[in-house]
Amino acid sequence: MKKILKNILIFISYFIYNLMFKDILSLFNINYYSFNTNQRIIYTIVSSFIYILILIFAYRKELKEEIIDFKNNFKKYLPKSIAIYLIGVLLMGLINLLLIKITGQEASGNESLIREYIDNYPIYMAFSTIIFAPLTEEFIFRKSLKNVLKYKYLFIIISGLIFGMMHIQNFTDPIEYLYSIPYIIMGIDFAYIYFKTNNIFTTMTIHISHNLILYLIQLL
Repeated sequence: MKKILKNILIFISYFIYNLMFKDILSLFNINYYSFNTNQRIIYTIVSSFIYILILIFAYRKELKEEIIDFKNNFKKYLPKSIAIYLIGVLLMGLINLLLIKITGQEASGNESLIREYIDNYPIYMAFSTIIFAPLTEEFIFRKSLKNVLKYKYLFIIISGLIFGMMHIQNFTDPIEYLYSIPYIIMGIDFAYIYFKTNNIFTTMTIHISHNLILYLIQLL
């Protein structure tokens, strides 16, 4: 019960940590909303990095075991996981093409926003997409949920659904729900890989590689 409660609190922390850091600033009479764009970017990078460290500390015992396991077994984990990942990418691509034909819209609000930010703030987005997002999303949507949801398919489906819904920018736009489907597929894909290997470093490695490729494509 204690372990379940811990993971539920960690899961909730993902949705409130930003507000908590802003409240801490207010204790020192610092108003986040008075920051200019560059100051906000610096603040976001620093607070995000601190949050990653908090998650690492919270899971330090499990991570020690899993890093040893990953070093010993990555040659076994990665080939199978990459095959599963490529199936997910193929399905994601096919559904995206179908959605473009149905909606006439080239990308979701989330994707359009990411492209805009990469164009305008490439260094910040390198940190956000290649480091922060893969690490925190694997901790929150995979590790914490798997520690709470013990049934295989329940964990995989819920992990995928929440992961997909978190990529919706406008919840009043029905098209955004359609464009969450490719993200749901990748969420299910990552969750399945994590369940198969039981090692968070496997999904982190693949998630980081996935985001790095997409970042470089957009940057170029």
